[in-house]
Amino acid sequence: MNKTITILHTNDLHGNYELVVRQAAYIKERVSELKARGESYLLLDGGDHLDMSINECLATNGHMHLDMLSDVGYHAMSAGNNELLRSTPELIRKHSRKSSVPWLLLNLVEGDGTPIGGMKETLLVTVDNGVKVGLFGATDQFGDLYENKHGFKNLETLGGIKKAVADLKEQGADVIVFLSHLGYGADVEMAKEVSCLVDVIVGAHSHTVLQRPVVESGVVIVQAGSHGQYVGELKLDLHIENGLDKIKSFEGKLVEITPESEADASMEAILEKGREETNEFFSEVLYTTSEELTHADVIQLIADAVRDYWKSEIGIMYGGAAVDEGLETGDVTKGDVYNRCRSMHSPVLMELKGEQIAGLIEDCLNQEVISKPVYGNGFRPHGIAIGALAFSGVTWRDNDGVISDVKVNGEGLVGEKVYKVGTGSPLLYKEVCGYASVKGNKLVEVGKTEMVKDVFMDYLRANRESPVKLTR
Repeated sequence: MNKTITILHTNDLHGNYELVVRQAAYIKERVSELKARGESYLLLDGGDHLDMSINECLATNGHMHLDMLSDVGYHAMSAGNNELLRSTPELIRKHSRKSSVPWLLLNLVEGDGTPIGGMKETLLVTVDNGVKVGLFGATDQFGDLYENKHGFKNLETLGGIKKAVADLKEQGADVIVFLSHLGYGADVEMAKEVSCLVDVIVGAHSHTVLQRPVVESGVVIVQAGSHGQYVGELKLDLHIENGLDKIKSFEGKLVEITPESEADASMEAILEKGREETNEFFSEVLYTTSEELTHADVIQLIADAVRDYWKSEIGIMYGGAAVDEGLETGDVTKGDVYNRCRSMHSPVLMELKGEQIAGLIEDCLNQEVISKPVYGNGFRPHGIAIGALAFSGVTWRDNDGVISDVKVNGEGLVGEKVYKVGTGSPLLYKEVCGYASVKGNKLVEVGKTEMVKDVFMDYLRANRESPVKLTR
């Protein structure tokens, strides 16, 4: 028996609303064409549809995206790191339960081993021509980050895939599709392990533009770039006989979406409603300043804020990656902070020895260190310089680049003494921040529900009636 199915796929939207309203228009038109011809289809997303660094997503708590996914008519999506990492566990559970589009995830569970919220390990979808498509999803676990931050539990990915495939086959699945938020390189390696188990990997996470499908060990791999720039289409010609299936042939492509593409009216209405909520959310006045605050002033205030948050001896904040400019005289609103603090870093409490503190001060004099462009998880935008450090609770003398008389809260710095330091997550990793002196630090605690920008806003609110004194 020969049958055909077309898989339409997207991934890594990251809240690019200019294109999502156009991407949706194309998808709806293409679905209408397929239905008119009596052809079966499946519409899938690989995750990172939400992005809490984008104002509208943040202000609506991500719910606007659930409406968007539902409006377009997706059959399923994989849970990406932006659905998981930048939300509280409570919000992740709420999103995955409320979503009309199933969230698929098999390699991350609650601490007690149960599924997270409304997440599903597998999903069996029967399309119009009777083909049964088995779906499952997995995400990049970022080491033990989710375990430390959310209290979730990592499961072994390959073992989970083998179990999922067995379960789906037992349910009668003709085709197995893996919604992967692992990244293209990991997908290629995984394909070697799941040959003869998985038919198609719909990829995400690495923002890879695959104009044509790639075949590795008999597994078809597709990925549609990022930020709504493409819609992927994969047509599968199947031969199904006696419960066994075989892809006789396939054809895949990417359709480019541009700002000139037609927009979808219902998606624009969802976006407009979200923007009204966003304007209200950002109008809150946090603080009033009688003088202009320079970029350095704001970094210093954030260093004071993380120190106050953790009640630590020292606060340290990096420059460019924390905030991109200063604040004007007058009222400082929530919107002012969010528009300047794009990065999505967690506040952390760590331990550093006195000699490491001294080393960080010296590192700040090294232009090569402070101008290092940084990428990786949480940086918005990617490729900005980490910048110099601001210290709270630490003073020193600088005589033409020679540092002396370093004190912590008025007492002389002790090289072997261990100090508690409040900062942001990039400073945990030398390979991320570029400051060699952080090597050997000890992580004490991670802020599980807040970002550095949230800590800064709370600090401004708390000091609104008694303005803080700047150390310049």
